[in-house]
Amino acid sequence: MATYKGIKGFTVQNLASDPTTAGSVGQFYFNSTSNTFKYLQPGGIAAGTWASSNNLTTARVRLAGTGTQTAGLAFGGAAGAAGALNVSEEYNGTSWAEGNNLNLGRRSLAAAGTQTAALGFGGYIPPASFKNESEEYNGTSWAEGNNLNTARGYSAGFGIQTAALAVAGYKPPSFALSNDVELYNGTSWSEIAEINTAVAARSGAGTTTAGLVFGGTPPTTANTESWNGSAWTEGNNLNTARAYLAGFGIQTAALATGGGPSKTANTEAYNGTSWTEVNNLATARLQLAGNGTQTAGLAYGGTTGSQTAATEEWTVPEVVIKTVTTS
Repeated sequence: MATYKGIKGFTVQNLASDPTTAGSVGQFYFNSTSNTFKYLQPGGIAAGTWASSNNLTTARVRLAGTGTQTAGLAFGGAAGAAGALNVSEEYNGTSWAEGNNLNLGRRSLAAAGTQTAALGFGGYIPPASFKNESEEYNGTSWAEGNNLNTARGYSAGFGIQTAALAVAGYKPPSFALSNDVELYNGTSWSEIAEINTAVAARSGAGTTTAGLVFGGTPPTTANTESWNGSAWTEGNNLNTARAYLAGFGIQTAALATGGGPSKTANTEAYNGTSWTEVNNLATARLQLAGNGTQTAGLAYGGTTGSQTAATEEWTVPEVVIKTVTTS
């Protein structure tokens, strides 16, 4: 028996703008503004992309960063092979602006927290000075706090201003590798369970009860370890071994990007079990910093062969809009 649907067909919805929410996935429609037929596919981490944003005000390498994609904080680092910087900058989702400086300029330091409640700790000043200084940022200025128990640089850091971890790195004398881990409680640092693999120049993500560290050197490694608040457990490796990379997110949803020793644009996403390659940075680099979440992040600074101020935003869409074409 004939039906109305069979005789008349379906009515295609006419829209002036594209839907952008996950609830619209599968929708087929006519966009009256562009005069094209379109449909929506699921987004997700595989659809994530990097896009260029405004540069840091100061190009630098081996800097630290923390915060979110719309409220980031970059501080410290170096303007080249020698020296150390105390420059601190804030990102507002569009551009960077200089704020009040660190009390102690240094490179290869670690970070935790947010733009208005940040923590910077450790670091290195050439030619041979590892630092144990810890500073807190309140959104306006930096104030000295209690020192790390072990002076170190090139360590991984994660957490918040009142609950942070400093993991491994190099320490004196002569760039000795450390597997020391220290916990900050908002006032002071205390030594806790050591990490299984002593490497430096790795990155981290998560909290003091659910953390993750990955990559590092020497030798350049793909090693990944997770932290449950009392012990470290080895997990599945990165697909690309690297050091001097940026990382951010949480233990079950982290992102790793860039790194070296040969500069790379590779980006990988972690789901709590394994790493998957996703879309690359536009600019391959190492000794960069980053912050944010697995779905909305930032990567900035580093070296492409010379220091760079380039900033890129990582965004994972809820939906992917496809235009219907004919040939």
